[in-house]
Amino acid sequence: MHLLAIETTGAFASAALLQADEKGAEPVIQGVIHGSDRFSHLQNLTPQLQQLLQESALSIGDIDAVAVSNGPGSFTGIRIGVSTGRALAQITGFPCVGVSSLEALALRAEESGAISCEGAAADDLLICPILDARRSQVYGAGYMLRQGRPVCEVPAGSYLIDEFLELISDRERVVFLGDGIDTCGEKIRKQRGEADIFAEKEHRYQDARTVALRGWQLWQEGKTCDYLTLQPEYLRMAEAERKLRDRQAQNRQAQKK
Repeated sequence: MHLLAIETTGAFASAALLQADEKGAEPVIQGVIHGSDRFSHLQNLTPQLQQLLQESALSIGDIDAVAVSNGPGSFTGIRIGVSTGRALAQITGFPCVGVSSLEALALRAEESGAISCEGAAADDLLICPILDARRSQVYGAGYMLRQGRPVCEVPAGSYLIDEFLELISDRERVVFLGDGIDTCGEKIRKQRGEADIFAEKEHRYQDARTVALRGWQLWQEGKTCDYLTLQPEYLRMAEAERKLRDRQAQNRQAQKK
């Protein structure tokens, strides 16, 4: 089978193409294309997908499924990725796979070699993807890798960084990934010390390659959906929506007086 993967939840859009034997053999990543312009997903994503297919001598009709990183992350990026995946699935009829950006990012810990560092085994380390959600908040979760699959230990959510650190305070060693390191890394070091591992920048951020791998795992488990069911997973309201809700609540209170 051929699976097309879309990642637009971070600063740079990327797309990947995976080929797998439906009988269970390990999948092969046939190609990955990364955008070079920050938050230019709308301009970059479709050409990336076209280039992937051309380089692999495939057409969209040869694709069996599309995996979309559907959040959390950039609200605009999520909408672009989900809309593109839904449009492709509607046109072709192939199924969609919604992939958590945090689960896909957790797989980068293995890809980066972080869990094979000296004294660090997969069973010893909690893998924590954290994405900058502004105002000292992160979208975060905690996973252990079991047979190459992320198993949730700390539920995905929108947390104040202090709240998230409290949730993992009993863990001796943690691997952190994501751009939350860029904004909260100093605070993490100050509170937790030097034992934790911060992923290097080349393995720190979202990438379509691990979206493809996680999408293939979920496809194997039968966790697919149609284009109407594929939805964004924001984990919190957009700032404009939050302000609108607050204004509506204030207006209701004023009317009661």
